[in-house]
Amino acid sequence: MKRQLIFCTDGVFPHSVGGMQRHSALLLAELAKIGTWEIIVIHPHEKQVFDPALGFKEISIPFDFSGFYIRKQYEYSKEVYKVIEQYPEAVVYAQGFAVLYGLPKIGHRVIVNQHGLEPFQGLTFSDKYKTFPMRMMERYQFKHAAKVVSLGGRLTDILRKEVPNAHKKIEVLPNAVIPGDEPIRSFDKDKLELLFVGRFATNKGINVLMDGVKSLNIEGYKDRLTFNIVGKGPLYEQYIKEYNFPNVKFLGFADDDQLMKLYRSCDLFVFPTLFEGMPTVVLEAMAGGMPIVVTDTGATAELVGSDNGFLIETNNMRSLKWGIQSFYQLTPEKRLELSLASRRKVLKNFTWPIVAQKHIELFEKFLK
Repeated sequence: MKRQLIFCTDGVFPHSVGGMQRHSALLLAELAKIGTWEIIVIHPHEKQVFDPALGFKEISIPFDFSGFYIRKQYEYSKEVYKVIEQYPEAVVYAQGFAVLYGLPKIGHRVIVNQHGLEPFQGLTFSDKYKTFPMRMMERYQFKHAAKVVSLGGRLTDILRKEVPNAHKKIEVLPNAVIPGDEPIRSFDKDKLELLFVGRFATNKGINVLMDGVKSLNIEGYKDRLTFNIVGKGPLYEQYIKEYNFPNVKFLGFADDDQLMKLYRSCDLFVFPTLFEGMPTVVLEAMAGGMPIVVTDTGATAELVGSDNGFLIETNNMRSLKWGIQSFYQLTPEKRLELSLASRRKVLKNFTWPIVAQKHIELFEKFLK
C-alpha cells in the first residue's frame, strides 16, 4: 500500500499566478510520474485543476484571499487543517502559509516550504516593519514543523538563525525548470542583446539597471548594447516615461513561448534584484544557454559563478556595470563557454525529475 502525501497550497498555476503556484504545478506533475506515493492535493480553486490521469485526489476548498492577507491565510489554514485531520498517517507538504492552524498537533509530520523568505530580506526599516507579522508567522511554522525547506545559498544561512534545531530540520531542495531542447547559439555579433525579466516593483532593482544603462550609454555603449525589458507591475508606467533611452525596449508582458524565444536569442541575462529566493527566470535563462549577471542574494550563488556569469553586489550600479562590461569584453568563444556552462548546470542539478526525486527522498525520511 502506498504511503499518503497531502500537498497543501494556496494556488496552482495557471489558476493562480506566482512562483510558488508554478512550483506546485510542476512539482506535482513530476511526483505523479514517479508514482510511489498516493497524493492528496488541497487547493482553493473551485474546479478540478489536474488531469485525472495523474491520479491525484483533489480536495477543493474554494477561497477568496482578497482583503487582509494574514487573516485570510489563517482562515484558509483552518479549513486545510480539517482535511489533514482526516488523514492521520499522511506526510504533509505545506507551500507558504497553507498549513498554519493546528501546527502544534500535526507538526511532527509537516514539511514547510516558504521559498524566498522575503520577510527576512527587507532592506529598509520600513520593509522590516511591514513584514514583522509575516516573520512571526514563519517563525511559528519553523518552530513546530518537522522539516523546513531551503532553496539553498544565503537562504540556508537565514534559516539557520531562525529555525530551532536547524541542523536536524533544514532540508535543501532547489527550484527547477523544464530545460527544453538544446539551444543553438552564436556570440560573434557586434551589438549584444541583453534581457531582463521581472515584475516592475522596487525589489527587482530595475532602477539600478536603468541607471546602469544611462551610465553605459555615456561611456559609449549606446550602439553596442540593447536592453530588452520584459514585465509589468505597479512601476511600469513610471519607468517607461522616466527611462526613455534609445537602446531600451520595454516589451511588457510575455507569455511562455515569447520568453523561450527571448532566452534563446538574447546574449546576456541581467537581473539586479534586491532580494530573492531561487529565481525561476534565472534558471529559465540558464536553460536557454544564457550567461548571467545577477546579484548575490537568496540562492543565486547556487546558480551563477565565474564559470557561467558574474555575481554582483546588491543595489550597486557600478558592480552591475562591471558585470555587463566584463561580458562585453570577452571573446565570442569565451561567451560560448559561459553559455554552455549555464545549460550544463541546469541539466545536472535543476530539472524537475532530479528535484522531484529529492523530494521523494525527503518524504521517505518520515517512514523511518
